[in-house]
Amino acid sequence: MLHDAQIHNALGAFLVFFGLVVLASIFFTDTGIGKLTNLGAGAIIGGIGAAMMYKAHRLKSRSDDYLSSSALS
Repeated sequence: MLHDAQIHNALGAFLVFFGLVVLASIFFTDTGIGKLTNLGAGAIIGGIGAAMMYKAHRLKSRSDDYLSSSALS
């Protein structure tokens, strides 16, 4: 489970970074529809990345709880 959390965290961080790059490209786009497209794509990509990082955090805390409870018995 810890390995899954690390993979989710790495992919999530990449997607958040890529979403921020797409959001920054709004300032370099000339047309209104292009700006709206970049806004939508950046928000969706960043949201997916943030959700993956949140899931990684939950998996890691669940793994830590499991490891600490099994060490007590």
